[in-house]
Amino acid sequence: MFNARKVSILGAAFVLGSVLSASAADLGGLKDEPIAAPAAAGPSGWYIRADGGYAWYNKPGIEITTPYSAHDTNMDGAWSVGGGIGRYFGRGFRGDITVDHLFDASAKTTLCECGTDVGHAKFDFSSTVVLANLYYDINRGGRFMPYIGGGIGFAHNEASSGTIDPECGCEGTLGGGSSNSFAAAGMAGFAWRIRGGEMRYMGGGMKDEPVAVSSGNALYLDVGYRFLYLGDVKTGAADWDGGFAEDVKVKDVTAHQIRVGLRYDLN
Repeated sequence: MFNARKVSILGAAFVLGSVLSASAADLGGLKDEPIAAPAAAGPSGWYIRADGGYAWYNKPGIEITTPYSAHDTNMDGAWSVGGGIGRYFGRGFRGDITVDHLFDASAKTTLCECGTDVGHAKFDFSSTVVLANLYYDINRGGRFMPYIGGGIGFAHNEASSGTIDPECGCEGTLGGGSSNSFAAAGMAGFAWRIRGGEMRYMGGGMKDEPVAVSSGNALYLDVGYRFLYLGDVKTGAADWDGGFAEDVKVKDVTAHQIRVGLRYDLN
């Protein structure tokens, strides 16, 4: 009787000790052992960005009052600067609102009448574009994160006053003008985490054991390609010796742009 009771007590103590030992193992240890807290995949919250870039313009069309027309229109490239503020949405998605200014790009076109060239017009084109963008980050939370995205918004386009060099050897003028137009963009690129965003161990768990958390405030190098649709812009009247045309319009301005910038997580 006494031996059976003793055996039962010893057996119960053994089972209880095994359960407590397993529970302690699941918790990662009861003293000074790191415990990895469940972490969100990648950053969260708000970020700001600053960008610089260079744009190569495609050949736009020029619409001019009949009987005149324009052909062989070319635009040089232009530098750009910009910035924005954005937010991470989770599941790899983020969005931002950006404002970029594309500085003066020299534009040239040949004016003709009934198939005969009558002069060459020169002016500068610039644009300020505001876009609401949505991106999808691949490898979210990693050090190297490729992404794709798109944006829509508007562009304030300006054409400066220019000159016209007619075939007759005299000189004419082209008035300046500005227009607001629908704008859109398609993007692809990558971000490289320079610093921040690492997992760090902090106290605050049971008996002050360290808990793994993200440090936040990450800084990224952002390198990307962007295709821009900037819409149209009206210039002033074209006036030269022997000719005059109103409502000159530069149509469907598009550009290929490379941007390099920094993105900083605010939390």
